[in-house]
Parts: sequence; structure tokens; C-alpha cells
Amino acid sequence: MERTIGELASRPVISVEAETPVIEALKLMSAQRISCIVVLLKGEPVGILTERDVVFAANWVIGQPALRIREVMSKPVLTASSELTVEDAYRLFRENGIRHLVVLGEQMELAGIFTQTDLVRALGGSIFSEDQKVSLLMSSQVRHVSPEVNARHALSLMASHAISGVVVIEGKSPIGVFTERDVVRLVAAGADLSSLSVDMVMTSPIVTIATSALPTHAIDLMRSHDVRRLLVVDEAGVLAGVLTQTDLSRILDHRESVLADRLVGQAKPFEHGAGLPVN
Repeated sequence: MERTIGELASRPVISVEAETPVIEALKLMSAQRISCIVVLLKGEPVGILTERDVVFAANWVIGQPALRIREVMSKPVLTASSELTVEDAYRLFRENGIRHLVVLGEQMELAGIFTQTDLVRALGGSIFSEDQKVSLLMSSQVRHVSPEVNARHALSLMASHAISGVVVIEGKSPIGVFTERDVVRLVAAGADLSSLSVDMVMTSPIVTIATSALPTHAIDLMRSHDVRRLLVVDEAGVLAGVLTQTDLSRILDHRESVLADRLVGQAKPFEHGAGLPVN
């Protein structure tokens, strides 16, 4: 985890000027299949528009073709040196509630974007314990909708619960996922979300993983299928939870906790109760 974000950052950086219409930026994000776009003012990064921003601002954006990106972007944009370590980048993600860092080179030029996807790809197998299973990391509370509900209702669930997607379930079986990327695609196309049932616009087929699988297998699946979440199923094939990149990256919190416990134990070896046993 001592690798730097400069080594792993996504390139090239896709950017637009602050006066660009939002709809044009969304079309660019959709065509490039990227999760964010950097906003520039006189060549300097002043903000960022992410898929999450689009979920929260979708109702505002729809029907307003003259809306400028500066009116809906997140600001200020968080930047970091290309020499920042992956673990330090994760701390910035966690402390600021973000999933993107704009990476600056030696001359303060735009050198890349370090995303949560890049972070998860950097997680090595050694960071997970041998007995750690997907079931211990997944989110067991799953927001779901039936296929016939309209896309606007699914979008409202995502916005109100600050989640990146909802699972579409028919009977007891998951058949798709409606995600932030789907929202960007639809808004960019000028679709009427109220007239579209979610099963018409969801992402499918789904990618599943067993509750007993190892996290390293989850990372491999995400990479090979180019997805950011997996549906976790039990032995009977019943939906048990959702595993996202955020869930996987939280392993770094556990790692820091273990290291802190070890340091406490080393600093006070004779004090009763100093440190916690590490398995």
C-alpha cells in the first residue's frame, strides 16, 4: 500500500470549462464511461462533477439545457500530489466523503484522476486475512425495487438514501441493478424518467458472488466485468447483500485499527489491559 497514486491514477484527465452546459458534460461522461469530469476556470481545476452529483441534481438538470456545470459541480476540488501513497489517499476519501482525487504533477499540472476503482485495484491479497469472507464486508441492507416502478422513483431512492444504486428484484430473484452510471446515461439522453420502467433501463445481467467467496475473488470479478458492485448470494441463490468498492476499501480501516492496537501493546507491555489481542 506504499505505492503512489501517480502510478495508479486513471488517464487522461477529461475536463471542461466552467461555462460548459451540464448536458454536454453528461454526454461526455456517458460516452467515455467515466465517473467524473474535472471543471476548469482559466485552465485551473475549480470543481468536479461526479456521478453522485448527477444523482442529487438530476431533477434540477432535466429540462434545463442552459444550466452550466459550475452551477452543479462539487467545489472546491480536492487535489493531491502524485507522490501521495494509496493508503493516505484512502484517508482523504474517508475523511472527506469523496471517491475521486485530482492528481497533480511536479509542475502542478493535471496528471490524472485517482478514483475508488483505482484504490480497489491496488488492494493486494495480503491485506485480507485468510479467513475473511465477502459476507463480512458486504452491506446486508439492500435497497430494492420491483421491475415495474419508474426510473424516477428508483432515482429518488438513491438520492434520499445517498446510495450508488438499487437492486431490481422480480419475485425473490435479482434481475438487474439501477446505478449512478445509468442515471448519467439517461439524463444525458434527455430521457423522461417518469415514463420508463426501471427494468427497461437497468444494468443487466447482474454479476453475483457467493457469501463464502474471498475478497480477492471479488476484486477479480469487478475488474473482469468492469463493475463497481457485486450482488452477494447465499447457497440457495437468495440475495444476501451487496458488495461495493466502498465496502472493500473499508478493509483499510480494519488494518489501521489492528496496527494501532499493536502499537499500544508495544508501548505499554506491562500495563493491564493495554492493547487488544490481534488474531
